[in-house]
Amino acid sequence: MKPLLLLLLLGTVLAGCVTRTELDSYTITVRDTSYRARVRNVPGDDNGVIFPSSRLTSVHNGTISYDSTYERKYPDFLRYGLFEFGGFITGASGPGLGAGLLGVYTLLDSNEIKSLAAPRENSMFKGRLVRVLPLEYRLRWFDDAPNWTIGWSAYESIAQNTDSSNTLTSVGTNLYIRKRYWFRDHAPFLFASPFFGISLYPSLYVNLGGELTFGSFGGFNIRGYLGLASGFTWQGALPQGATAHSITTVYTGLGVSALDFVNKVSETEHEWIDYLHSAVEVSAVDVDLYYGTAGYSNLFSKNVSLPFTGVGVQVATAHFPLGILNGKFWAGTSLFKFFALGYDQALMSVLPLRFGYREYLIAEDLTVEPFIEANYYPSSFINLGARLKLNTFRDITVGINAGYAAGSSGAFYPRIFTNNASVIRGELSSFYLGLSLGLKDRYNTPERVHQLERINEQW
Repeated sequence: MKPLLLLLLLGTVLAGCVTRTELDSYTITVRDTSYRARVRNVPGDDNGVIFPSSRLTSVHNGTISYDSTYERKYPDFLRYGLFEFGGFITGASGPGLGAGLLGVYTLLDSNEIKSLAAPRENSMFKGRLVRVLPLEYRLRWFDDAPNWTIGWSAYESIAQNTDSSNTLTSVGTNLYIRKRYWFRDHAPFLFASPFFGISLYPSLYVNLGGELTFGSFGGFNIRGYLGLASGFTWQGALPQGATAHSITTVYTGLGVSALDFVNKVSETEHEWIDYLHSAVEVSAVDVDLYYGTAGYSNLFSKNVSLPFTGVGVQVATAHFPLGILNGKFWAGTSLFKFFALGYDQALMSVLPLRFGYREYLIAEDLTVEPFIEANYYPSSFINLGARLKLNTFRDITVGINAGYAAGSSGAFYPRIFTNNASVIRGELSSFYLGLSLGLKDRYNTPERVHQLERINEQW
């Protein structure tokens, strides 16, 4: 619990590291000159002609000065992320973690749950990388040489295999220096970044190698890894009964990061108002409350009657505009999706594939979006539905949704801890209604996305 609280505290503090504020001060001077003329007329002679005899003109010069300030806000990071996972080929013996191609596919399947009686399967990807809150900022050295970054992450774990004593871990005590080499400098970016990193606690280690990054596209990146990590874990941080020993892991693999935004140096020199958004929707967390019509037992308790029977949670969602028809079609994914309509009908999905259409009903405030979603691992199910959403323009959306879902829990077990490590597999087939709440849910129109792309291409 304490490490989790520490990470939440660090995340709150580092949220202030996203923006650089510059204050422009001006002194405005207004000069004014006024003229005032007075004409004196003298009574005329007998013929009644009146004519001016004199004119008096006064001139007044006035000066008014006042100060004016204008606050400009700029992005101040070269990388600001939330989650990064990687699946590693390490050459280690044993069954391995089975982290899959991108390091996320088996996080919650049966192969990861040690309490289950089934033995772990062998796998090619025996190791895994996990990073939380990775950050990178501009490193000004070598006479301000370009494309150098200095970085840090709140949590980092480099696992060689299933043995926890062969895992190098860092909690807020790591430091990385990277150099970027660009192959494509327009979003989505493609660049290589050799790196050198060091960590102090709970493991003391060095990590050196290189990464190949393709992104950032709505906060999603695909990463390739090649490196070597070597060090040891301090005795006090090891599991009970384990002995400190040196660990050297040579690794290669592929990974994915979500809510992970990458900048060029040039993007930190333009205001937030012109910041490139490549997605029509980016959301941190979406929570739905469902009522399933199939009569399943309530997810929260079999014996309690509630107006809803299940819940859905999506983490790190991004939808991208498709350039077809009127530009309102989109495709997207989420890092994780939990979907449950009943006590034994709970499903989990990693990187589902989603396709939909957005129609604006009232300007940009109210939208309706029919969609179809394919979930393939660890649970396999199809979700066909529609959502009506109200955009509050405060990074929060609320709405209602309805649809039909059918499939099975697959390798994800709805009740993972049961008597004698027994397993309950769930089947799902039901219509549903629901209420939705999106947190840090940012909407953009396709027109706005294309406009920002043109602005950034000019840079």
